[in-house]
Amino acid sequence: MNKRTFLKLIGSATLLRSLAGRLRASTTYGRRRPSDAAWPSEAVWKQLNDAAGGNLIRVESPLSILKTDPESDAAKRLLEDLKNPYYVGDQPGLTQTLGWVDAWSTQPSVYAVAARSAQDMAAAVNFARENQLRLVVKGGGHSFQGTSNAPDSLLIWTRQMNDVTMHSAFVPQGCERTLPPQPAVTAGAGVIGMQAYTAVTTEGGKYVQGGGCTTVGLAGLVQSGGFGSFSKHYGTAAGSLLEAEVVTADGAIRIANACTNPELFWALKGGGGGSFGAVSKLTLRLHELPELFSFVSFAVKAASDDAYRRLIRQFVSHYGEHLFNHGRASFPDTR
Repeated sequence: MNKRTFLKLIGSATLLRSLAGRLRASTTYGRRRPSDAAWPSEAVWKQLNDAAGGNLIRVESPLSILKTDPESDAAKRLLEDLKNPYYVGDQPGLTQTLGWVDAWSTQPSVYAVAARSAQDMAAAVNFARENQLRLVVKGGGHSFQGTSNAPDSLLIWTRQMNDVTMHSAFVPQGCERTLPPQPAVTAGAGVIGMQAYTAVTTEGGKYVQGGGCTTVGLAGLVQSGGFGSFSKHYGTAAGSLLEAEVVTADGAIRIANACTNPELFWALKGGGGGSFGAVSKLTLRLHELPELFSFVSFAVKAASDDAYRRLIRQFVSHYGEHLFNHGRASFPDTR
């Protein structure tokens, strides 16, 4: 490198540092925390409560009693309740995991809008934007990446939005001339697998592609792609999405499908829960029930490391030759 080139590089670096410094000096945007003077007052939070139909709640972590009074009867009951994933999902201050590969640790939001409608969700989105607050969305609470969880945040909690509506001949809005009617189900953003399977399979005789775990929320599963039981045959949960109602960052309630807002529709099918908006309800394609389905579980213990390697090699070979096909349900659990 000659002297002239070196001086040019030094000059460019100095210019970049200068521009970066000016940008930092002129930028005042940042997420507000409860310790900040600009954090909304109680009167301002009351305005959100009024806008959201009285559904604003203060979030507390049930885990706090394990620190304050770990030997109490309440603490012992909590430890038992934590074994129940349905209980965990019913608590706005809990998630299905306390953290994942040290990337994050569970922290409850300060407030939550226990949404009952898209309008409640829009009120929360507008409030968070206008007051520069962190905003997270939680339905089933199975986001192991921690996207439904953030300290000092406002939570849109969709657990109560659990209506399920069956359609014998559904056509997405705006697609009347391009798509034929087909069987479908519309699920609120808080619907979990068990609620969907009860309505669709037990009562309706059809199948909807959800998760293998019955406490997984359909909205989050679809937005994350969604692989579950019978996905080898019916595809991912996102592949069954026909239409979504979604609140975008500007507070607008939009319909997204292949004909209306198609780019947003595409992004929702795997872009991650809450990444492109807060989904209030979604409509999924229904499938015929398989003629036969079953579950097999067994445990094998190897006598040595070498035997374990041979066992895994044999199992993977058997799985590839006999089980990895569209007629089989899901991937093996190798715990």
